[in-house]
Amino acid sequence: MAPLGRKKRAEPVVEHPAAAVPDGGSPVPSEPIGLAEYRAELLAVIEPLAPIGLGVLDAFGRRLCEDIVSDIDLPTFTSAAVAGYAVRAADVASASASAPVRLPVLDTLDSPVYRGAPLLPGTTIRVALGAPMPDGADAVVPAEQTDQGELEVRVLAPVAAGEHLRLAGSDLADGTRLLERGRLLDAGAIGLLAEIGLDKVLVRQSPRVAVLTIGADLVPPGLPLASRAHRYDATTSLIAAAARTDGAQVFAAGTFADDAAVIAEALTDQLIRADLIVTVGGLNGALPGVLARLGDATLRRVTINPGDVHGFAVLGDDRTPVVALPGGVAAAFVGYHAFVRPALNRLQGEPEELPHSQVLPARVALHGRRGATEFIPAIVSERGVEPAGAAGADLAYDVAQADALIVLPPGTHLVPANSDVEVWLLTRPCT
Repeated sequence: MAPLGRKKRAEPVVEHPAAAVPDGGSPVPSEPIGLAEYRAELLAVIEPLAPIGLGVLDAFGRRLCEDIVSDIDLPTFTSAAVAGYAVRAADVASASASAPVRLPVLDTLDSPVYRGAPLLPGTTIRVALGAPMPDGADAVVPAEQTDQGELEVRVLAPVAAGEHLRLAGSDLADGTRLLERGRLLDAGAIGLLAEIGLDKVLVRQSPRVAVLTIGADLVPPGLPLASRAHRYDATTSLIAAAARTDGAQVFAAGTFADDAAVIAEALTDQLIRADLIVTVGGLNGALPGVLARLGDATLRRVTINPGDVHGFAVLGDDRTPVVALPGGVAAAFVGYHAFVRPALNRLQGEPEELPHSQVLPARVALHGRRGATEFIPAIVSERGVEPAGAAGADLAYDVAQADALIVLPPGTHLVPANSDVEVWLLTRPCT
């Protein structure tokens, strides 16, 4: 893909060249490309984070970067499966109620820390449930099949070799593969790691994400609005919260003026602490030129609505990726789920999947666009799916109600009510 900036590298020419951006100027729109093609270009510049060793509890919710193989047997020793008498099966082969076999009782084992001396032929050792089997014993006679003598016992029935034993490794044998690379570590997996004695595993750390919004008319929440032209910045908090929901450590950098020097300083400040920088707005202003001067940047016109202009870049010696979303609550919300979420998944070594898709009936008629994929924040109910808020509205209020995105493919003009539509199911915010 062709970068926007001065650090142009020798790469194959692609079908749709990226837009050129004059230094400090406004972007020149490129030929439009599809959502999937743009996402593939973006993900191609993002590398998974390097694995690190974490304590097993701290690794909860992360994906394994190694296969886990047990190096112990569970149980770790062969024990009595019933309370009774440890014997050599051959010594009691002829035992019966009419002709019991008499055996001297040499010892009593009732603790897993004491195994006792080896069992001599023609003798027995009394064992509690779960007690370790002495060397030489190969079966347990249940107490109810004896007269339960203390110094000498009469065995009233035979047992076979291996009977009434819980063998070492019968639950889990040394060398058993327990968890595979890529497994998400849930509570059960964490318990299993501890059970085999592991205190640390190789996983990928949560990506650190910095979010900043660009706009001359935006005011951070908590400050007064200076004029009617100003409005509060909702997108920084919206995108930061979405990234946190997806497992990222998030730094909400705030709102910045559409000024090249201000934006350059803001981006540079985030490089020291971010694995991914997400910007919102500024794509029709100074941002593309700044990205081009600071690193390798690409600007695209993508056939989606809302928000058709998107960009990405890699900055600094560590080639930190930047995902540039269009301004506006709805466009940023759609761009997050279409592009930022897959980028976060790639950083974490997870499948670069989109939100779960489902086909549901539309409760009202819907209108699409001829040349773009239309995304509509929506509410799912038992009766189907319907838009959240008024058509064309760009409010966090509408997004806050949405637990889905209706996806209308390019060329869709009208979807009659009760017709099936594709829906991306989103995670509903905690209440």
